[in-house]
Amino acid sequence: MSRGIDVSHHNGVIDWKAVKASGIEFAIIRAGYGQTNDRNFKANIEGAQAAGLPVGVYYFSYATNILKAAEEGTHCCELLAKYKIDLPVFYDFEYETELYGARYGVTYTKELRTAIIKAFCERVRAGGYTPGIYTNVDYIVSRLYWGELSAYPLWLAQWPLGTGKSITFESVREDSVNTKYGKPSFWQFGFGKVPGIPTDTDLNFGYIPLPKRQNDAPADDIKPGDKVRVVNTTTSGNLKRAKLYGSDKTFVVYYDTYDVIERKGDRVVIGIGKAVTAAVDIRDLRKI
Repeated sequence: MSRGIDVSHHNGVIDWKAVKASGIEFAIIRAGYGQTNDRNFKANIEGAQAAGLPVGVYYFSYATNILKAAEEGTHCCELLAKYKIDLPVFYDFEYETELYGARYGVTYTKELRTAIIKAFCERVRAGGYTPGIYTNVDYIVSRLYWGELSAYPLWLAQWPLGTGKSITFESVREDSVNTKYGKPSFWQFGFGKVPGIPTDTDLNFGYIPLPKRQNDAPADDIKPGDKVRVVNTTTSGNLKRAKLYGSDKTFVVYYDTYDVIERKGDRVVIGIGKAVTAAVDIRDLRKI
């Protein structure tokens, strides 16, 4: 499991080094919408990749028919041509799409919505990318023929704590993701503060392996004075726990970032400042 964000120009100018240093492990970046580029796409994808974050992309749909959806797929591929995309390219067809179409007399049926999404996804696949679908339970159950789409990677939007409250990664159990319609590749579960971003931003858990970028620091590079995040945690009684070095005992992971105080082989002592928290196996830490 990993932690990530999704962003667009609505999030303003982003300090991607600060984002990465806060423990964020991937980013899904809006490339465009309709036939329009997201005006911060270039800055966001280049900044995220320079900071060492694996990136995926989403593209918001204003398609009123299958042809328009394929054209959006073509435009998306053109925007991505100069970049290495690590994660899927997601198509975002939702309520605002349908409000737009209604202005032009379009009535969206299950059949039409499903065909539009397929047209975009297959155009993206033909362009050499892995297509995926961003959607929610209402669309899966009531608005799409989900059986025809379920083979695509799913980015599920489901906010268990509601839409009007800024939250944290610790507010939601990552293992509580809805798997009724297939296990999502990513789960967007709310919005909150992330260092380096001037606005609240969407928070996500990822459930697929993340590729490492060239400037990712190997775990063996961890040394005293570094800052690290604890990985391979479990949630028990609303508390996040990690295994202590050399035993079956655990400690509570209260913080996103810890200081490395001492290292002996694979045994790494972490804490806040000089106050010791725990001794952890190096493989359960990630340098940030």
